[in-house]
Amino acid sequence: MTGGNLENKGNKINYQKELEKTIKIWSEENKLPTILLHCCCAPCSSYCMEYLSRYSLITAFYYNPNITDTAEYNHRAAELERLINEMPMEHKPAFINADYEPDAFYAMSRGLEQVPEGGVRCFGCYRLRLEKTAQFAALNGYDY
Repeated sequence: MTGGNLENKGNKINYQKELEKTIKIWSEENKLPTILLHCCCAPCSSYCMEYLSRYSLITAFYYNPNITDTAEYNHRAAELERLINEMPMEHKPAFINADYEPDAFYAMSRGLEQVPEGGVRCFGCYRLRLEKTAQFAALNGYDY
């Protein structure tokens, strides 16, 4: 099967089950893999970090050029770092506050200013943030 929405093809993937299979392999190999986890904010990241910190070494990667107010960007970064420092986790995640690049978001979204929330602009923003995360992970040798 190539591309497309899996659900439209009649196939449904239970990603929790897939993760559990992967974690079982890590356990059998006695491995703590390294994960670079893109984090948009503390609330959205809390469960992922809490769950995955039992089985892996996480680095929380805060990169959100779509936050156009510098004070808000810094506030969200500080709250994520505070969560990491205060939340009990088996393997405490590291924290990286990536470069603040609102111009990258403006360039990506140029001409899409009137597109409603949840549309093409959002998918472009996801791509922008996750490509930056993937590039950083590849350059720095993360397992995932």
